[in-house]
Amino acid sequence: MIMGNGKVVTIRDVAERAGVAVSTASRALGAGSASPSTRQKVRRAASELHFSPNLAARRLSSGRSGVVALAVPEPTPFIFGDAFISGMISRLSLSFAERGLLPLLALTNPDDSDGFERLLDRVGADGMVVLSYHLSNTVAEAIRRYQKPQVFIGRPPQDTAVPYVDVNNHAGGYLAGKRLLEIGRTRIVVIAGPEDMTAPVDRTEGMVEALGEAGLQPLAVVQGPFSTEFGAKAMKRLLDDFPHLDAVFAESDEIAAGAMQAMASYERQIRVPEDVAIIGFDDFRLARALSPKLTSLAQPLDAMADGAVRMLEECLRDGKCRQRSEIFEVQLKIRDSA
Repeated sequence: MIMGNGKVVTIRDVAERAGVAVSTASRALGAGSASPSTRQKVRRAASELHFSPNLAARRLSSGRSGVVALAVPEPTPFIFGDAFISGMISRLSLSFAERGLLPLLALTNPDDSDGFERLLDRVGADGMVVLSYHLSNTVAEAIRRYQKPQVFIGRPPQDTAVPYVDVNNHAGGYLAGKRLLEIGRTRIVVIAGPEDMTAPVDRTEGMVEALGEAGLQPLAVVQGPFSTEFGAKAMKRLLDDFPHLDAVFAESDEIAAGAMQAMASYERQIRVPEDVAIIGFDDFRLARALSPKLTSLAQPLDAMADGAVRMLEECLRDGKCRQRSEIFEVQLKIRDSA
């Protein structure tokens, strides 16, 4: 940065303003070790001097760029329309910034493996966080071939031995099943997420376990995208096939919203929760905006994002990933729909 007097602001100027050594200032502005108070003091000094670290210089001095890729192998319109993905991107970005890391959002066609690899090579990221991983996508092969540290949001398939953070999806499905049984529902259907992701599999298995303890099983399980459109289409088909169903476990709030729309517009009046109870999964603002308000399993996005970034930072610092997983519990938020 060049000041008004023509002087170039350097890391030495920042260190002097903050009253710390140059090496301390460098660590505080990057991904190195520094106490929270020191990091805050140095970053305040950098802001006051309008200092921006030169990534090329940082790479030359440390062998690292400070750039981390955030890979989301989903169609772009879906990314910004999905509350879980957009919310997680926002929280990851904040957590990266707090640690002096620069996130690069790597948007790519899920089936363009070559383009994705070219993108990663071009930006020279130090590591990568993977969000919304589908085993069937072509990009999945490029992710598996990636040689730098990576952390998954969501449990990856068993053959992908990389660190990850996730919620206890099985417990979430189990809690949903127990709640529906508790309120007297026995003819239950499941509208699940994509079959090539682990979260829907775990959520469905949890529901099946809860019902099995009562000698029951779901009337049907249908799988598709985590979208309002799919929820509406699936709900209409289920009402046609099972006119006496009395409960729905929708494996995302988006799916639940579509299911509720379908019930409201169905040829015979379907009341929620009088005729059909429904439970969602996520507990985002949408759950509280629906009418009636949606009972849902809450995911702790802030803790998940911070855990993933912390895990990747440790992998970069130590040269290897010591922690393999961190699992967070979900909470059942009971509202009017169930």
